[in-house]
Amino acid sequence: MRSFYLPDLSELRFFCFPHSVGNYTQPDEHNINRPEGVRDFSLHYIAEGSGYIELDNTKYELGKGNVFLHVPNDRMRYYLSEEDPWNIYWIQFYGNTLPAFFLDNGYFKSSVWTQSNASLLESAFEELLDEIERYNFLRPSRISALNYSVLIEFMSHSIPLSSYRNINNLEKITALLPEMQKNAHLPFELEGWANQVGLTPNYFCSLFKKATKMTPVSYITKCRIQRSKLLLLSNPSMPIKEVAILSGYPGNSYFNKKFMESEGKTPAEFRRIHLKA
Repeated sequence: MRSFYLPDLSELRFFCFPHSVGNYTQPDEHNINRPEGVRDFSLHYIAEGSGYIELDNTKYELGKGNVFLHVPNDRMRYYLSEEDPWNIYWIQFYGNTLPAFFLDNGYFKSSVWTQSNASLLESAFEELLDEIERYNFLRPSRISALNYSVLIEFMSHSIPLSSYRNINNLEKITALLPEMQKNAHLPFELEGWANQVGLTPNYFCSLFKKATKMTPVSYITKCRIQRSKLLLLSNPSMPIKEVAILSGYPGNSYFNKKFMESEGKTPAEFRRIHLKA
């Protein structure tokens, strides 16, 4: 069991900073009932085992990979399973602009989620715990950055618990991303990618957006633009037309259009600016 309670450093005006953070591994007892909640945001991630949370008069059974978020001053009622006690990570954190940040990203109330790539969130928690265990609060900016890492890993991979039945398909899509990135310069065939994971094209697109927060075409475009930037800078004498072809665009005009939309400048301008730096 690891838990740390930090001093209030709100005067430093970090975007986010933990009030407390910890990891309970199969504790004998973990039964929380706070009718008035706490003044900070609170995030819990279940790495193993199971337990329960009560939200909006509904009881949810939670297990590995599930996450629950509490907003400030909201009722908190959660507890472990006596038959299968959880290994749970938790953090309470604050920041003046956090309420607006959560609202802008669609997290406006206490809620329950699952993760499409839970290992990244767990690693972020471990890095934060290791930092505090080693340095206490001697490096507050580092603690704030690691707190943000926990937060952004949660947001980047969060899926409503109601979509849990699709988690296996979502994991298949996540596993497909490296191959899509590697082959982004080839002609994009939606049906072919959907067939690889045994889904219809429409369902593939729907789950892809849940897993990545973007459409398949948007993802391929980002991969192509990233490839083109590497080619532009690593091969200064390569003609723009060749860069376009090797990045997946058969002609200069469409390549220039997509590059401008992404970077706000032409490929030639991008090359010139960054080779001078």
